[in-house]
Amino acid sequence: MKRVLILASGRGSDFQALVDHEKLGVLRGLRIEGVVCNHEGAMVLERARSSGKQSFLIPGVKGTKFESKEERESARERFDQEWLDVAKKVGAEIVALAGFDQIISNKILQNNPLLIINIHPAYDLHKFGGRNMIGTRVHELVLSSGARFSGCTVHAVTSDVDLGAPILKEKVGIAPDETVESLERKVLALEHLAYPKALQLIADERVILNEDRSKCYVDRLSANWEEEWNSRQERYLEMRPEESAILKDRLG
Repeated sequence: MKRVLILASGRGSDFQALVDHEKLGVLRGLRIEGVVCNHEGAMVLERARSSGKQSFLIPGVKGTKFESKEERESARERFDQEWLDVAKKVGAEIVALAGFDQIISNKILQNNPLLIINIHPAYDLHKFGGRNMIGTRVHELVLSSGARFSGCTVHAVTSDVDLGAPILKEKVGIAPDETVESLERKVLALEHLAYPKALQLIADERVILNEDRSKCYVDRLSANWEEEWNSRQERYLEMRPEESAILKDRLG
């Protein structure tokens, strides 16, 4: 059983989707232990309590003023050490960033044996990833680029922001009348399917990462893995018919 700790900052819809997949028996060999949040009053904390999951509030650096870059980095490292202590306490092997608005410090990334992954709301991370590429800004740039599709990417977290090895990429078409708001809804619904799938691939040992986690090999096809996964995930989609409707433009 692989134990997972979630780091989240806001609404927590990705966290909820993971918990729902777990409760429905779609996720196997994985346990969501709880969530660490860096913002007091964030909805994800209430979602955790309602789900019977542990929640940990650790005030973060986002929105806090510092005298220098060095002071800010020191505060970031202290924050990271605190959530790392929580991960050790709950026995987590995987840390999943889900709508988390802080960058993990290099010190932690260089000396941390845990697998840290993130989900980003774009398919092409070289064009639409990196520092400050968060929220609606991503979708605005995707639409202004004239792209015919967008999507989401689950990737390993490294010091190159959003450029760690891609574990899973999923895409959805962009309609001629697409708006930032409608694209955001599509991509979020897609995230709710992609993140559990990526975690299951990891749990099933179908993801092989190189040492610096810049590249990986992923086996989704042998032994009918993907077919079986899609069949199981129908349980979640039956519970969320509105997401099925939103994803009518989903691309294979």
